[in-house]
Amino acid sequence: MYIYSFATTEGIVKKINQDALLIKTAEYKGCDIIFAVVCDGIGGLSGGENASSCVIQVASDWFEHVYPSLLQSQSNILDIRQSLDDHLHRINDAINRGCTHGMEMGTTYTSVLIDHYLDTVLVAHVGDTRLYKIYDDRIETVTSDHSIVAEEVRRGIITEEEARFDSRSNQITNCIGAGETGRMYDFSIQKPDIECMYMLCSDGFRKMISGEEIQKRLAPSENKNSASIKKNLEYLMELNMERKEKDNITALALRVSAEE
Repeated sequence: MYIYSFATTEGIVKKINQDALLIKTAEYKGCDIIFAVVCDGIGGLSGGENASSCVIQVASDWFEHVYPSLLQSQSNILDIRQSLDDHLHRINDAINRGCTHGMEMGTTYTSVLIDHYLDTVLVAHVGDTRLYKIYDDRIETVTSDHSIVAEEVRRGIITEEEARFDSRSNQITNCIGAGETGRMYDFSIQKPDIECMYMLCSDGFRKMISGEEIQKRLAPSENKNSASIKKNLEYLMELNMERKEKDNITALALRVSAEE
């Protein structure tokens, strides 16, 4: 089974929350399945909000109406990956049509699908939202940011600490929409891990706090139920705002529990 919760806010400056999230659970032949998504909208006025909410709706529809048929037809994980990729490209094209009508909009996207029937975790990602795996003794970043500063960190031009406070930190190099075609999205396939907490978040959740602070609050042994996850996510969200984070802030955390 799964325990999970989330926290989200427009923050201390912005009047609109352009972040959006989704969490869906299901069961297939006695096996638990969970699908979680976080998006961070990009664009002036309501453009980013529209883009992120549209992508969330497409992801929800895919999980509710397409994924069951894939399981019933005994599709393998590569077929499932391709199906999700196709849907993300279709919504990319739809958002771009909105861009051509004068509304600039796009969104980042990070999702994790944990399917115990297939004994598989499928991660999909574009932009600078992130997926972490949090253990009692460490925190691991699963996704790689598509941004100018992240690329410079990978090339050794700047350090990760310098990247945290770089004025270009919001300049991403890949997303859904924003008028671009031929997008490429990152996918990874893993085995489910019952020893960790999975956490998805927008960049506003992580820029003013450290990985160590996140790990301490969201260590699996310290979060036995949804209420404790909620409490710790809200603590970290408030800590970001106390440190004057100006962006929207969203985080969603889930734990695969071995106990029924």
